[in-house]
Amino acid sequence: MIDLPARWRGRLAGGVALAAVGYVVTVLLDMDPRPLPYVVWSVVVLTLAFLVLDTVDVPAAQWQQGLPAPPDRVDEATSDLRVLSSHQQADQPSDALARRLVALARERDPDLAYALEHELADASRLSPADIDRILTRIEDVRDAH
Repeated sequence: MIDLPARWRGRLAGGVALAAVGYVVTVLLDMDPRPLPYVVWSVVVLTLAFLVLDTVDVPAAQWQQGLPAPPDRVDEATSDLRVLSSHQQADQPSDALARRLVALARERDPDLAYALEHELADASRLSPADIDRILTRIEDVRDAH
């Protein structure tokens, strides 16, 4: 047999007792109840009553304000590729690539990020060799830790 928690055993016993008392009352009042529909009706009514009682003391749902989920790394890689392509194709490249490289370095080593920030402060266009050198420095810091 299924082992029900005490709370559910009490509810089941109370529901059966309440339905039995109701059936006896309807018989005494000469309402001529039919047993099967009465049992189905009792189960539905008691289930709804217990659902309502379970939700009475539950606090109302609230929207939680918080930080959005961190971006997916796939989206970040796509964004990195877009920044790199824009840097290579632009007549006057922005400092977005330099900021991205400094942010990447800051995640691994703040000192390296500080050095790169000063190194890239006046650089307008980075060559692929410079980008590779900077990324290698960042990778080397990660491997050293």
